[in-house]
Amino acid sequence: MTKIEIVWRNPEPVKQAQRKQSLEESSDHALYVVQEFVETGCLSYWTTICDFEVLAGGRAA
Repeated sequence: MTKIEIVWRNPEPVKQAQRKQSLEESSDHALYVVQEFVETGCLSYWTTICDFEVLAGGRAA
């Protein structure tokens, strides 16, 4: 069996900027989106990569 080893490590790893935005909050739930900053040449923008809802009480709710 061949053992996998890291031969070369990137001295400048890719930096990903992410943020979590709250869309709606109440006493029993909250809605959030996770966004990632994208740079394409002269254009830079935030794009949504996922969204989720948090419920009070966890799985039992």
